[in-house]
Amino acid sequence: MESSVGDTDTCLSEVKAIQIYEELSEVERGFRELKGIIEMRPIHQRTPPRVEAHIFVAALAFLLDRALEKKLRAKKVNLSASAALEALWTIHVVDLTVGQTRKRGITAGSRQAR
Repeated sequence: MESSVGDTDTCLSEVKAIQIYEELSEVERGFRELKGIIEMRPIHQRTPPRVEAHIFVAALAFLLDRALEKKLRAKKVNLSASAALEALWTIHVVDLTVGQTRKRGITAGSRQAR
C-alpha cells in the first residue's frame, strides 16, 4: 500500500517509511548518547545563530562518534565508541616537579584505554 507524504507527489511504501523512521530513531539515539558523552546539557537557545551552533556541535559530535566506531571496527577493537571514550577518561597528564626539574608524563590508563 502506498501513502503520500505531505503535500508533495512523493509516495513511500510502508516498508520504506518504516526504514526512514528507524533511521531517525537511530540518529536521535546517537544524539542522546553523545550529549551525555560530551556532557552537553539541555540548552534552551532562542536566537537562530545559537540554535544553529548548538545543532552544529551535536552533529559534529555525532559524526565523530560514527567515525570512531568505524575506526574501532576496522582495527577489530571490541569497544563501542562510548566505551572507548570512557576508557580514555582514565588517561591523565601528570606534571611532576622535583627541585628545579619539571617532568610531564602520561598515565597508562585502564587496560581498555591501552
